[in-house]
Amino acid sequence: MQTTHDITVLADSVISVSGKWRDGVPYINAGDVELIFGWEVKSEGLCKDDACIPLPNQRGIADEGRLHLGQVAKLIGHPTLIDSETQTVVIGQPSAVRSSALKDRIAPDFKLPDIDGIDRALSDWAGKKRLLVAFSSW
Repeated sequence: MQTTHDITVLADSVISVSGKWRDGVPYINAGDVELIFGWEVKSEGLCKDDACIPLPNQRGIADEGRLHLGQVAKLIGHPTLIDSETQTVVIGQPSAVRSSALKDRIAPDFKLPDIDGIDRALSDWAGKKRLLVAFSSW
């Protein structure tokens, strides 16, 4: 079954793109790949600056001119979590960033709202001791 809906992508920011769901798999327009990942779809494949990754000629990555969001993310090293019920895709940090953080023992930079709702980056307190408290009801 294939339906056209907005797909909510949770990455560095929340992005909503138009796409199709086919059997629980999200397919997006090629132009939205650059919006989500910063990589451009060209005839050479997925390109960013001077680097290009060829798109494989296999079934499942493209459908009616749209690209399988999870497969594109996998090609460029991003983990994904896909929930077709809520039409949401969560995109994680690239594997190189995660590996570097573990190797160098430096936390990747991220932003969270403070108690006043102002976004604060972890790097805002570089060189100072920090305490991050997280709470969840579940």
